[in-house]
Amino acid sequence: GMLKEVVVTSSPPMVEQSDDKIVMNVEDDPTNKTETAIDILRKTPFITVDGDDNVKLNGKSNFKVLLNGRETSMFSRNVREALRGFPGALISKIEVITNPSAKYDGEGIGGLINIITKKKVAGYNGTLTSFTRTSDEMQAFSVNGNAKLGDIGVSVFFNKGFSQPVRQGNFSTTIPADKSFYAQRTLDGDQYASQNWSYGNAELSWEMDSLNVISVYTNIDSWGSKTESNQVITTDFTAAPSTTSYYRLNNKGKNPGVNVGSDYIKHFKGNKEREFSLRFLGEFGKNDAELNSVQDNPGTDRYLINNSYALNNQYTFQADNILPLTKTTRLEGGLKAILRRASSDFQSQVKYGEGESYKTNFSNTDYFKYQQDVISLYSMYTWRLKKSSFRIGARVEYTNVNGDFVTSKTQVKNDYTTFLPNIQFTDRLSKITTMVLSYTKRLQRPYIYDLNPFEFNNDSLNVTAGNPGLDPQTLHALGAQLRFGSGNTFAGIHLEGSYSNNKILQYAAFDPATGITKTTSLNIGREIQSAININFSTKLNPKWALNVNGSLRYAFVRNNNDKTQKNDGFGCNIGMSSNYRFTTKFTVSTFLGFWQEPQTIQTTYPFNIWHNFALNYKILKEKVLVSLRGVNVYEKTRDFKTVTGDRNFYSENVITQFRRGVVLAVTWNFGKLSENVSKKKGVTNDDVLTRPSSPSGN
Repeated sequence: GMLKEVVVTSSPPMVEQSDDKIVMNVEDDPTNKTETAIDILRKTPFITVDGDDNVKLNGKSNFKVLLNGRETSMFSRNVREALRGFPGALISKIEVITNPSAKYDGEGIGGLINIITKKKVAGYNGTLTSFTRTSDEMQAFSVNGNAKLGDIGVSVFFNKGFSQPVRQGNFSTTIPADKSFYAQRTLDGDQYASQNWSYGNAELSWEMDSLNVISVYTNIDSWGSKTESNQVITTDFTAAPSTTSYYRLNNKGKNPGVNVGSDYIKHFKGNKEREFSLRFLGEFGKNDAELNSVQDNPGTDRYLINNSYALNNQYTFQADNILPLTKTTRLEGGLKAILRRASSDFQSQVKYGEGESYKTNFSNTDYFKYQQDVISLYSMYTWRLKKSSFRIGARVEYTNVNGDFVTSKTQVKNDYTTFLPNIQFTDRLSKITTMVLSYTKRLQRPYIYDLNPFEFNNDSLNVTAGNPGLDPQTLHALGAQLRFGSGNTFAGIHLEGSYSNNKILQYAAFDPATGITKTTSLNIGREIQSAININFSTKLNPKWALNVNGSLRYAFVRNNNDKTQKNDGFGCNIGMSSNYRFTTKFTVSTFLGFWQEPQTIQTTYPFNIWHNFALNYKILKEKVLVSLRGVNVYEKTRDFKTVTGDRNFYSENVITQFRRGVVLAVTWNFGKLSENVSKKKGVTNDDVLTRPSSPSGN
């Protein structure tokens, strides 16, 4: 028959809470429609985003982003760029889990961010968005569509974009304590970086009957980047005149990937809470890097080509079972296998004069095959009392590693079993206040890019390489969280302490005999961290919303190989945003943020500030939303200064970025809107060490 129009007069609160997660309702805020996922995360509890769009959950950068409960290659391989391009118009809710249960992989995740997109029960809907930013001449376009025909649901999403080369300054200097090789070495010049990307996913789901759902999905992603830099190298000596060299670098990378997956979820007639699921995911990725450099020296010139071609394939099989025992108790358990198959074919070629032909540098040329199998088993038990619940669980993970350097005939072999307990106690202190206490043990495994010994030696005196001998790191964390939610106001405070005695640290060693600084990863860190995360969001009146998200972190880190070497200091990440709705068509929003990374064993990071101001207006019967934003309007450029050093050397690096920019975003919503539904979970692999993003412009 005809569908009657239903008028909904009340909207859900901005933030909802349950025992193990916080849910932010994104759909009802019109400003979210013209923003990207990055902008919406700035307003989400327990999440902070800096001005370079690096996301942190509870002040930590090792978290997972899921799409409708499952992992996708776009969010696992290039999380920042994917969030920058993901349109807010598609997002219905954002779930934040600060203490994932034993069901999730043991990797040291600071938590999970689950982006839930709009799924419709009947009819179809979609969005088209375009996004332009002047500071890096970026343009992006995306299209999305959902349709539901009877028992079959289809959803498709695709985003494509590029940024033009924009000049940024790049200055670095190294001053050794032992000045026998040189007294000071400085590189000064410009670099031009550009990017292009496309990613998307498609999903087909079939509700076989009221108890069984099967879905198949695929997603593709492709990232390309290009950096060209020209620098002058000045080398000063204690007893000789300075020399000048000219250094040119060309760096190109392509990173395409594809996923295919399938889920089967079964519920049971006698008890709808009971659930059994089977999942499979295959991920296939490539990384093709071409790097060449020229050093025009007063003595011997140096021409270098470094090429590397890597394959990263991963197969995941998973079975989960949820078994309610009584009305107040529940048992969950499952099995999972992640089979990783990777290879890296790298070649370095060098010559010392323009007319010569390149010769292979065999010490930096090899073929590396790597396989890592992780088999895990978990179980957890949850019981509820009147106002509180207790969850106790454990996960056992067996890891087997085999690495083989074909040319140099070296092998990397390792296997280990890890026991990972997980405990959480939640208490509703009152109708509006919840307290959560937790203990968890986590682990982080090195992956192929941490282990690959290929040396990036384009600058002959600054070399970086992986370390095939790396072991995993383990982390113990205690957390206490107090959450307050009433109507349109949410406040949260999260205290955390963590300890690791085998932390993987990036470590730079200066060799006074050769003047070379070599950076690699080592299991040498003893780290103690404590953090406080504060969140506050409210609607001052029906038209005016205010958000504050902040994280303050103190880290103490010591080198286990050299007890005298230690460092400590604070890091912060604070963001404040506000939006005011003048009419249903016109909204104004603004954001101000400060951030500084916590100190590591050798490095101190710069303090940064970021701000924007946006005008949002709906046109064409409110179907089209136009947003005009000014970003960092008070500063044209900014210097980001990072200092690294110990008793052997002092080094600083200054990147000068173009900061001031204008953003124009246009979103067109089409189709018929209906009720929301989502039954999907998906595969999540959250056990691999994530690397911090490199800084980039706004």
